[in-house]
Amino acid sequence: MNKDRFIIGRGKQSSDLTIKDPNVSRQHAMVECLNGQYFMVDMGSTNGIEFNGQRLQRKPIAAGDQFSICDHDLHFTVE
Repeated sequence: MNKDRFIIGRGKQSSDLTIKDPNVSRQHAMVECLNGQYFMVDMGSTNGIEFNGQRLQRKPIAAGDQFSICDHDLHFTVE
């Protein structure tokens, strides 16, 4: 990730990763990097983000973590 914030959502112009699904908010979630630590952040979405079956608002994440946004599974990796 070459910037501090990576937006995931339905909006083409407002997202770095676009998911074409009406259940996904325009700006649904964000991966944020603060001082070398990555966080998954819910951006006030209607349907939320799940990690291990639990809804989250903000969570430190590491390579290999898997999240669900509606019916879409996302795997976090760092290169």
